[in-house]
Amino acid sequence: MKLSSFIEARLEEILEAWESDAFRPVPRPSGVSFAPLRDHLGELLRAIARDLEAGPGGEGPEATHDPAAWTNVKALGEKHGAGRAHQGIPLKQMVPEFPALRLTVARLWFRSLTSVTARDLDDLIRFDEAIDLALTRSVSEFMDRLNRSRENFLGILGHDLRDPLSTIVTAAKLMLEEGFDQSTMPDLAGRIVRTGERMHHLIVDLLDFTRARVGGQMPIERRETDLGRTVRNVADEFASSHPDQPVHIQVSGDMNGRWDEQRMGQAIGNLLANAVHHGAQDKPIDVSASADEREVAIAVHNEGPPIPKERRSRLFEPWNAIAARGAQGRGTSHIGLGLYIANAIVSGHEGRIDVDSSSERGTTFTIHLPREG
Repeated sequence: MKLSSFIEARLEEILEAWESDAFRPVPRPSGVSFAPLRDHLGELLRAIARDLEAGPGGEGPEATHDPAAWTNVKALGEKHGAGRAHQGIPLKQMVPEFPALRLTVARLWFRSLTSVTARDLDDLIRFDEAIDLALTRSVSEFMDRLNRSRENFLGILGHDLRDPLSTIVTAAKLMLEEGFDQSTMPDLAGRIVRTGERMHHLIVDLLDFTRARVGGQMPIERRETDLGRTVRNVADEFASSHPDQPVHIQVSGDMNGRWDEQRMGQAIGNLLANAVHHGAQDKPIDVSASADEREVAIAVHNEGPPIPKERRSRLFEPWNAIAARGAQGRGTSHIGLGLYIANAIVSGHEGRIDVDSSSERGTTFTIHLPREG
């Protein structure tokens, strides 16, 4: 059987074998599902098979270093690199996928052959060339996306720190002016405190982002905690700082367990901040928490426009959040990493966050935390 035909006929077997081998050289990415990884590489293998058959007489392109000879492979390689950058997978974890794929295909194909002909060797040479081109294109696109995201990130961070710094400096100068009206002192001092708190939150988000990216998982310190109390405290604090945004709270069930109270409070607060930022301003935010023997569930619901379908699969990806923040303009008071950090905290508790969003039901982010075994 020709290599192109073998790939088409045995694609699922190839991907299953690849799945067990791809991440042996490096740790498997934390919190990353294999499903989209397999989808990308399945498309790539189909593209290689098509290009192998695309030459005169169905012989495919001659062995060449001309990328134009592999039109489908080039496009899929770039798509693969872009997808990995959006998923936040490090380059060192993406690159080993390709030699693992090459080895898997060659091993399974040769096992299926009763004898090896010169044409089989030629197919293998052209397959190797296609894999090399796909890897080159993937790495190039990955780095281009990553560099653009970093530039966007630094621009947003610089903007978000510049404005509060300007507010603090202006307020301080007013207080130092000769003839300063002392009656305005509480207002100016309050403005400085609120602005300093905004800067503090920006820096905390940045530090947490760095910890999660470098360490692979958010540091979690579990202690005996009543998450019901945590939910009420966070929601009450949020309601106090957003007096014009009603917050409804409902807690039921035994929510005691071993959790990182500070981190979970941070995750819930980030979901509340996301709700007030994207939800309808004239509608309340509903916070509900319930528990059973298996898990604790904490839901944050807001009314308003639904999340666009094209964004839902990438809501918790860091660079995608930054890019989306940049596209929306720079009128907000956060970097745009709140959902990423919330997801990292929940993942550190071996939980997950589900999202439901529609124009009829509104948007609900639900944290599911399994009880420790």
